[in-house]
Amino acid sequence: MRIYQFIVILLAIAFIAFVINRVRYNKSTVPTLILSILMWVVIIFFAFAPRMSDPLAGYFGFDRGVDLLIIIGLFISLYAIFRLYVHIESLENQLTDLVRQLAIANEIIAEYEDDESDNEDDS
Repeated sequence: MRIYQFIVILLAIAFIAFVINRVRYNKSTVPTLILSILMWVVIIFFAFAPRMSDPLAGYFGFDRGVDLLIIIGLFISLYAIFRLYVHIESLENQLTDLVRQLAIANEIIAEYEDDESDNEDDS
């Protein structure tokens, strides 16, 4: 066994344990766990049999399977970054709306309290 294969196995075990822990505390879903396990099984497979990806790479016009796997990983990473960006933008918009609503509510409360103190002074 080569050193990178050993490292891949350790990483796979660590990440799968991390996702299992998140599922246990309801911070992730079971489909996320299944997708994570499937992804790491594929990574381990290609770590131990890198030449198995060569025919698939030839179909897509790459010379080596490793090149194809790196490109696929890059595209998946870029897609994940885009999804995170969209999600963060949505959260920012929700936060802005919430802050506006709180500011309006605080202004209404302050006006009500001022009106009550004016009424008490008149009595």
